[in-house]
Amino acid sequence: MYQNLRKKLEEASPLYYEEEILWLLDHIGHPEATIRDELVFSSLARGLQADLFSAEQFRFLAQEAVKRQGLFYKNDENGQAALTRSFTALLYANLLNCDGNPNSSYYQALSVQERKILLDNGLAYLLTEKDTSGYSEEYGWVHAFAHGADLLTEAACHPDFPSGKMPEVLQVIQQVFKRVSIRFGNDEDWRLAQVLYQAVLKGKLSQHELSLWLQSLNFPLDSKQDFIAFSNFRSCLLEVYVQLDSKKQLSDELRTAIQHFHY
Repeated sequence: MYQNLRKKLEEASPLYYEEEILWLLDHIGHPEATIRDELVFSSLARGLQADLFSAEQFRFLAQEAVKRQGLFYKNDENGQAALTRSFTALLYANLLNCDGNPNSSYYQALSVQERKILLDNGLAYLLTEKDTSGYSEEYGWVHAFAHGADLLTEAACHPDFPSGKMPEVLQVIQQVFKRVSIRFGNDEDWRLAQVLYQAVLKGKLSQHELSLWLQSLNFPLDSKQDFIAFSNFRSCLLEVYVQLDSKKQLSDELRTAIQHFHY
């Protein structure tokens, strides 16, 4: 199976079979990066983004992914268990991206129930994830918070994500930065920033709402942990600033709110 799937990565338009999709899902959290990253996820992401799967296979993949509930697999454990959660988050992000993209052949291909599960899980995942590993010498990229941010971005920006739930998205972002105990070192803060600026660019969140939210936050400086929380969040806001400003989309109100954000 491994060799067959490796060969298919080199083909322009490979054909996949259900047993191969099942094998890929079975190995989504494989401890070896050469299998997990270079074969399993490369195959899944390419299959989805390049429309290599049939419509039936997309449905089969989505059904299996939802059924396995890998996003919360052994969520009290770090290390190898986090690989399954992290790369399931990335798979869910790709599924939502395809389902919400009118240019994808899988546009609106998820069932109503599957879409709701993925959107709800995208909102919930970062509230339970504990593994803050970025790159691991043992496993390679774990990156659970970065992948969780990718998933939250796709959920929040999906056309069917209720605008009334955007305050919950902001609450998730706030809680992540308040509870993470390390200074992010592998761009997780920038990936979390993507949730905010993409939501703005997609018209899901107004810059006025974002400004008011920033003004409501309180980041004290009473302990080392407080400073870590503030430092992570400030880095996130700087990325929001840079991305919106570079696209000439930064309002004066939000510019001022970010410039004046302090502990």
